[in-house]
Amino acid sequence: MMRTIYENYRGFKVSKQEDRYNANAISNEIKFSQWKLSDVLDSIDHFIELNCSSEIQSVLPQN
Repeated sequence: MMRTIYENYRGFKVSKQEDRYNANAISNEIKFSQWKLSDVLDSIDHFIELNCSSEIQSVLPQN
């Protein structure tokens, strides 16, 4: 049985299925699966931080 934990956590739907937590990106095919909820949330946060910093760097003027 799958149970939704977060409908939209930073763009990911987080659910629990049996003994694993899964996070599926709402807008694309990115998925994370961990044993602990805190680990899957940390994976999402790390992914967002990496992508946001690379997007910011791409729009900043280069000197």
